Amino acid sequence: MVFKRIKHQEGDIFVIPLHDGRFAVCQVICALYGRFKKAFSFGVLSIGQNQAYEGEATYLSFTDYRGRFEVIFTATQNLTRGIWPIIDHRPLSEEQQQLKYFNCAGHLYYGDEYVRNLELKEYNQYPVMGVAGYELVQQYLAQA
Repeated sequence: MVFKRIKHQEGDIFVIPLHDGRFAVCQVICALYGRFKKAFSFGVLSIGQNQAYEGEATYLSFTDYRGRFEVIFTATQNLTRGIWPIIDHRPLSEEQQQLKYFNCAGHLYYGDEYVRNLELKEYNQYPVMGVAGYELVQQYLAQA
């Protein structure tokens, strides 16, 4: 079942088709509509041969030059155009809500809400909003 909705929302479950024929089942963490409205963050619940959401509640980890991470930021284009279809919705858990905090250019945000300037020593404590293009997202997902 595909949900027909104009805007994606925090907690939406969606599917990314991978180049190798598998599917990544993902969940929207931050649906941003303010100054970052062309981006959103998500976690990957599972990667496999089918597109079904099986009730997974933890996100897979990936690695880049900064180390391990669970939160991926990307543009909304594939989600809003239905290339990555929304198939379900589950509210974020308390633990998942904490992943809505992110570092953007040394500033701490909680979703669209500006929180404060970060101390230099705090930079690595929060996911960095580095918006990944479609191919980079595919590269991350291919790690699983």
